[in-house]
Amino acid sequence: MAPSKSTTAAAVLLLAVASASATGAEAAVSTCVSSLLEVSPCLSFFKDAAATAAPEGCCEGLKSIVEGEAVCLCHIVNHTLERAIGVHIPVDRAFSLLRDICRLSPPADAIATCANNKGGVPPLYSCPAPSCTRIKRTSISLKAKDEVSFIRG
Repeated sequence: MAPSKSTTAAAVLLLAVASASATGAEAAVSTCVSSLLEVSPCLSFFKDAAATAAPEGCCEGLKSIVEGEAVCLCHIVNHTLERAIGVHIPVDRAFSLLRDICRLSPPADAIATCANNKGGVPPLYSCPAPSCTRIKRTSISLKAKDEVSFIRG
């Protein structure tokens, strides 16, 4: 099944966040945005509550996060990713996708890091000072037709 326009728009927003955080020399701070880009094939699964199978590429993307930077899954647990891209990602559904459908087991210490909230989780993205100013003046909205538009304010 082809991704919907709103799923594609959410993926575009995730890429916009990634590119904004990757600009400038100050962006050397470790972030989770690159790892979490691997979630983009899974967005249609979260948008369709009746879906029972992982979309193509989803389990592979999740596997790369679990094996690479599992602690970045905390951005799903604490809804940071959801707020950044505007796609509702129920935590129980995300972990069901991980464990039951993709047969992946995130390390217990990574999940404990999310639960105890004592740090150790890289930020979702970093924003160098000049880019932050530019981003604060730009708002992203989805129109009724699920088109992505950038409005300068």
